[in-house]
Amino acid sequence: MALSPSLIAVTRGLRGRCPACGKGQLFMAYLKQAPACSVCGAATGEIAAEDGPPWLTVLFLGPLLAALTFISARHEAWPLWIRLGGLGTFAILAVLVMLPRVKGGLIGVLWGMRARD
Repeated sequence: MALSPSLIAVTRGLRGRCPACGKGQLFMAYLKQAPACSVCGAATGEIAAEDGPPWLTVLFLGPLLAALTFISARHEAWPLWIRLGGLGTFAILAVLVMLPRVKGGLIGVLWGMRARD
């Protein structure tokens, strides 16, 4: 069963690759989009993800972080400063890891929608 072109563009974006060819880099820095693909020349820099990636990242991580907060509140064997420090560090690292992937996936979605037009 073959994947649809839109789904292929999304998976390529999630990996930080060009949604058109899957070989070139989508980002030239942490979240800075490359103006065009270095391999196929697709103008990926024209796709504006705007405020979608931070919003989706919070939407995905919010329930997980809330659950971990409740679980750590019930686990009183560790001191509060260790629990809060660990949760804070985990939250920051999770956002830093997830944000470029969510942005790439959203760019892939927008690329797939644009390719169908």
